[in-house]
Amino acid sequence: MGIKVFDLPPEGLQDGAVAKIDESNTTSQDVKPEIITEQVSPEDPIVKKVKMPDGVTYPEGSEEYDRIVKEYKLEKPGIKAAMRTKLAVHMMKVEIPEEVIDELNDHIDNVNIPANDDYSDGLVGQINRDKKSAQLSFPLLDGSVGEEFKKIIDQCCKTYMQQGYGQDVTADAFEAWTVHSYAGDYNPLHDHGCRTEAGLSMILYLKVPECIQKQPDPSELGGGVDINHASGVVDGYTYFNWGQNVMRDVVALRPVTEEYVKPEKGTLIIFPNWLRHSVNPFFGEGERRTFSANVNLFNNQNFKINGKAFGEMSDEEKEGIVSQFRGRKKVNKVTGAEIKE
Repeated sequence: MGIKVFDLPPEGLQDGAVAKIDESNTTSQDVKPEIITEQVSPEDPIVKKVKMPDGVTYPEGSEEYDRIVKEYKLEKPGIKAAMRTKLAVHMMKVEIPEEVIDELNDHIDNVNIPANDDYSDGLVGQINRDKKSAQLSFPLLDGSVGEEFKKIIDQCCKTYMQQGYGQDVTADAFEAWTVHSYAGDYNPLHDHGCRTEAGLSMILYLKVPECIQKQPDPSELGGGVDINHASGVVDGYTYFNWGQNVMRDVVALRPVTEEYVKPEKGTLIIFPNWLRHSVNPFFGEGERRTFSANVNLFNNQNFKINGKAFGEMSDEEKEGIVSQFRGRKKVNKVTGAEIKE
């Protein structure tokens, strides 16, 4: 079906008026295909395709794409533009099986809580509103539950680096603790430390009070929540911030640099140790229990000792270096004072 364009005389649609074909704007062939670009998500590359009049598409690089572009002369010399979305931070969500969570909670209830090894020295959490409020050490090299779980989180961190940055690393979770929060407890905005050049941190939700469970999930609301009207909609949520957003930024086409995460039992969130985060207080019955850890990273190609890459070392050599980094002194970033392990 071709398209014909007609020119009418100045007097327009009157009896006896004759319309003449405008040859310069008339086509004698079907509507042409067009070149489009598609991007499934910000993490995915932009794909160029040719779209046929019937809606069928062919990706760039295919035989059909090359043939149609050449036949219809779709690509012409001139300015070419492509949109590129830049990522600011990688966060990985891992679902830990319920039986593992139950085993961790049993271990904490029967071993860690009775031991009462306070870990609050060096942590910013204001966890003190209830007699059961606490921040307790979680030994990872205990030859028991802690050591078995360390294997899981080390592997998760290795996967994070492979998928997020294309790096082959050896991950070593070198310190861990649990936070036992009750109504009114909170954690101000902070980041975590590590002892290698780059490192990771994590939060695992072990227990979530019913009052938090009833709140909406930001991920189901387009990534945001309405915190106006004193709604209490983010009570007990974890807040992540990787920029300096103000309310006008979205209107000004600046990217969102913050996110609220609803605690869900069994969910592990892994993120770069520099990522600032906080925990809002909640007001209701029950315990909000989390597990946190910091992880050293050793790049198997680029981390070298005396010219020898970490990945080329023997298991004994690797363990020696990893142990040395576990034992490095940890200092307060503000005062410079050593923080007790």
